[in-house]
Amino acid sequence: MKKNMKGFGCLALVVAAATWTLANGQTVAGENTAEREIRGWINSWTKAFSAKDVDSVMELYTDDVVAYDVVPPLQYIGKAAYRADYQQFFSQYEDDLHVEVRDLRVGVNGELAYATGLEMISGILKHGQKESNTWVRFTSLYRKLNGKWLDFHDHVSVPADIESGKALLDLKP
Repeated sequence: MKKNMKGFGCLALVVAAATWTLANGQTVAGENTAEREIRGWINSWTKAFSAKDVDSVMELYTDDVVAYDVVPPLQYIGKAAYRADYQQFFSQYEDDLHVEVRDLRVGVNGELAYATGLEMISGILKHGQKESNTWVRFTSLYRKLNGKWLDFHDHVSVPADIESGKALLDLKP
């Protein structure tokens, strides 16, 4: 009888833990559904970016997106301005543009989420056939609208040497 009670106690504990996990949207690895959706957003962006598909990239943003990019101006306000930034960037590369994401961190609180990490942008530049391999830092903020996560703020940067004022483009993680 004691053996059956121990077995029942263990089973009850496992069922309670599984119920609590499902009720809280948690996966076994500790990542909830919304976090998986943000990671899926990043995968969709990476594929569209690598394909230089500006229409698919822009479908992932809100109309009122505000972006701070590594290239001037200081900020891009609205989808049209950010689209122009993407188009100009894509036009500099041959068809071999790639992006690698590292050290990705994702957090979600209700209808808001963030992602931070490092991205290595690589490819062959059109003019001069020079290969580009640059690591950048990024932070993206997301808002869930009509059941879909959309990016409403991007911040992309590179470290700079304060004394010289020059960007440090050769750093690696």
